[in-house]
Amino acid sequence: MSPLFRGGARTEKPSAGLTAVPEGAHLIPTAVKKQYEANPTHLYHPTPYNAITILRSKANPHEWLVCGWYLDTYRDNGSVKGLVYRMVSSNEEKEFVAAELKKVDKEAVIRFSL
Repeated sequence: MSPLFRGGARTEKPSAGLTAVPEGAHLIPTAVKKQYEANPTHLYHPTPYNAITILRSKANPHEWLVCGWYLDTYRDNGSVKGLVYRMVSSNEEKEFVAAELKKVDKEAVIRFSL
């Protein structure tokens, strides 16, 4: 018997990640994420998850997509189809993000959803 053979049938292991998008969250598909720079910008915000993820467009460096607070990956049949974020929805939170981005990029065009 081979030392690599462990015997028995292999069973499927459950994959980590969400299979549905929770209420109050949104999905950024992996195909869309490829349109943005690989390294996101993070703004510290104490609630609820400490850092808001923001993506900068590869095509237009003044265009920013505010994803929100990262929750988890979205998976379909074990493969990652996108990333799930809790949306920045209150006016106070949006004003905070806009003010912080304007410090980095005075010509920033900010989108809060796809």
